[in-house]
Amino acid sequence: MDKVKIGVLGYGVIAQSTYMPALSKMPNAEVVAICDIVPERAQDCAARYNIPQVYYDLDDMLAKSDIDLMVNLTHIQAHFETNLKALQAGKHVYSEKTMTTTVAEATILIEEAKKQGVRLGAAAAMMLNPAVIKAKELIQAGAIGKVAYIVAHHSHGGAASFENWTTDPTWFYKPGAGPLYDMGVYALHTITGLLGPAKSVCGMSGIAIPQRKVRSGPVAGKVIDVEVDDNTLMIMNFGESSFAFLDCTYCAFGHRGPRTQIFGSEGTINFNDYGAPTPLSVYRDDWDLGLKGWTDIDLGRGAQWSLPSGVEHLVECILDPSKEVIVSGEHARHVIEIMNKCTDAAHNGVTLPLETVF
Repeated sequence: MDKVKIGVLGYGVIAQSTYMPALSKMPNAEVVAICDIVPERAQDCAARYNIPQVYYDLDDMLAKSDIDLMVNLTHIQAHFETNLKALQAGKHVYSEKTMTTTVAEATILIEEAKKQGVRLGAAAAMMLNPAVIKAKELIQAGAIGKVAYIVAHHSHGGAASFENWTTDPTWFYKPGAGPLYDMGVYALHTITGLLGPAKSVCGMSGIAIPQRKVRSGPVAGKVIDVEVDDNTLMIMNFGESSFAFLDCTYCAFGHRGPRTQIFGSEGTINFNDYGAPTPLSVYRDDWDLGLKGWTDIDLGRGAQWSLPSGVEHLVECILDPSKEVIVSGEHARHVIEIMNKCTDAAHNGVTLPLETVF
């Protein structure tokens, strides 16, 4: 196989703005099929990117197309069923986050991929981000000593508040979605990628703004009743008194400062793992060496990282079966468990142990 044949499922905002521009330029893959339940969207994508096969039903695409890999860009609530169908059809799968919303369903997907002998990749592909890779290298090299705690900020004002939104954002505020699964998932992949599996989780979570008015797009002015927690704060325990704090809300309409801060016994690392690229900064205060202050590390191509990096990586793994999948289903399953148990812990005022690893 010289090129991987890709079928894209879903042509919504993220597919339009981010995925398709990148996938259409991949040298070792070709998008040969597009499927969307809205015919006009599928036809527009096919015309824009010269895609030969157009489908409006996943079953139809899986039965008739010769794709090797399905890239799932549908909304979160549809991921499990559609991912499972593709795996059962013997297709490799890359799913946008989260690949499902429960540990039990994640395990079903992982086991089905093994049964079929295909690769399963899952967003968020944070461990392919040059900033995160460099931060992990620095931690492992002892650049900041023992990690005491991480503070991560992955919040915004919610899709209803966005300018130039092109679809109905209502689903973001329904069960199965919300900021924890929409935004927190990025930080959780970063944090656990840096520190390994978490041991326990607790938090606070609720609905802070019960109604949202849509700012732009086809349903501008629509009032959405919020049915899922829109304001979640989380603390994780990684053992040996190493902790992490994360905010993931739709209640942050402005923010300055790095998304991720790592505080160690001998220094600090600041960086953005998502959004606007910034240098990775390291602070050291070493009395013996006479070092004190901040150093910015140029990440070079770091600004080039984007959401489709996970697809590019999975394509490489399909072409080279000996290559380990970094964006693994097992890592995604651990993140899903953290999110599930954070909500349970918050609503019941307890700390819950975590069982999965990766």
